Amino acid sequence: MECAETVMEPTGGWWLRVLTHGSRRWNTPLCGDRHDAVTWTFAPRAHSVSAAREISEALLREWAMDHLSPDVAVVVSELVTNAVRHGGPLVSAGPGGGSIQLSLMRSGGEFICAVRDGGDRLPRRRRSDPTMEGGRGLALVSAFAREWGVIPTPPGGKFVWAQFV
Repeated sequence: MECAETVMEPTGGWWLRVLTHGSRRWNTPLCGDRHDAVTWTFAPRAHSVSAAREISEALLREWAMDHLSPDVAVVVSELVTNAVRHGGPLVSAGPGGGSIQLSLMRSGGEFICAVRDGGDRLPRRRRSDPTMEGGRGLALVSAFAREWGVIPTPPGGKFVWAQFV
């Protein structure tokens, strides 16, 4: 069963510009803070979940944001798992299969992770059912991230993002 909660789409912000411009590496001071963004592409396979988590943890260490690592690990795992299970192939993936993109961004003490897949179906947080094995992913994302939301991407697909401070 789905909650009536609305999935948030941001109205602006430095990281939204990074996502929408598709930059693989952005490192530009803005308002005195350092901004970094890195994007990886994964096959939509179960082993991509652990690879995405390991990359996130390594980058947080590099960026001296280790304190976020436990929470980010849970959220990245959930978002990539949802993309593998429910997402579709990206239009830009070309013949032979789809892909999932993981973007990790920082500005000052703010950290954003965003997972992109080609599926048009937007995620919705469901009420947890103790008799069901799954269905708690977005509840975990809500519990660990400061906020989260979805950005539909033309011509298809979406970014599901989470913010940490």
